[in-house]
Amino acid sequence: MNRLLVVFIFTVIFSIGDGKFQCKNMRGKSVDWFVVYKLPKLSSGTTGKEFVYIDSESSVWTRENDINDANVAVGATISQAYSSDKTNNFAFMYSDDDPIKEADSYRGHAKGVSLFDSTTGFWLIHSVPNFPPLTSYSYPKTAEKYGQSFFCASMEVQHLTELAEHWKYIQATPYLINLPDKFATRFPTLRNVQAKQSLPRSATQFWISKPIKTVQGVTLMAYAKHKKFDGDIWNDLISKQNKVTLAVESWLNGSGDDLHTTCTDSSQTHDVTEMRVTGLNFASSKDHSKWAVSNSQTNPIVCFGDMNRQKSQLKRGGGALCIQNRNLWQIYHSSVIQVEPCKSSFHFSFFRTSLVFLVAKFMISFF
Repeated sequence: MNRLLVVFIFTVIFSIGDGKFQCKNMRGKSVDWFVVYKLPKLSSGTTGKEFVYIDSESSVWTRENDINDANVAVGATISQAYSSDKTNNFAFMYSDDDPIKEADSYRGHAKGVSLFDSTTGFWLIHSVPNFPPLTSYSYPKTAEKYGQSFFCASMEVQHLTELAEHWKYIQATPYLINLPDKFATRFPTLRNVQAKQSLPRSATQFWISKPIKTVQGVTLMAYAKHKKFDGDIWNDLISKQNKVTLAVESWLNGSGDDLHTTCTDSSQTHDVTEMRVTGLNFASSKDHSKWAVSNSQTNPIVCFGDMNRQKSQLKRGGGALCIQNRNLWQIYHSSVIQVEPCKSSFHFSFFRTSLVFLVAKFMISFF
């Protein structure tokens, strides 16, 4: 009898856990985290709808054909917000270039979606302009031409404390926010986010970094900079804080002056110029995604964020969410085909240190 009771309780707990708001995989089932890389439209055979997918339960990219599918990964995750109970759940869509109004070049350069019930939820960071819609899922045709990035993490509701602070710092611009009283009372900073209130005039700290655990206990690091930080989040914050060389893929096609590869005694950040994803080579000019990979096998981090490496972005807020995962790191590290090198010969380039890593790996396997 006791054994049957234990089995029944376990079954109930498992079924409830699977039904909570979380990131959704390619089968529409809950998953701890996932990454989607929407491939650019290329003459070599992509239409602009194809994407590759990897999550906490897989080890290689899976290639799929339709980012517009509402039943898998990105679509299935975001679609939870459309059917959620507005009385009891917190929902948040934010973007500097949303599908409703003109782009906002004053507030944070950041795009994302978040949804929580009283127990769990997800935070999805993405790079897609005019996305997602307010009432039902679809992917904009205007965003098919270029590559785009998505990183989703499932987490317990108490992490809304850190998320709210992050969104306040970066000046996230809400175009949909549903904030029930019970969430506003428990997480009062969400009221600031809803009212578009950022830091007070008396503030002296213009960046924060916070650890956030996923549902399965993976520690992520969330980095946020306010516009008064007046620096590049990739080089002046993430590279320096982690003491790693970074290769950063970001949008460098705009009218703003590019920062270019930055190499100093305390940090080193390279602009990616060419990459290879599942056998497809394409230039950074074909890619609107925003991600970074370290060049350290002892600190194998991959970050997904909001900011481009352009001078215009130094005066805007934005953030990044970083994961330390060796398998994901190897995938992204190996996808970097070419970077802009350091101008000075006194600094190691991303590829010189990459070569050391590859030689060491070969020697270990040989012996």
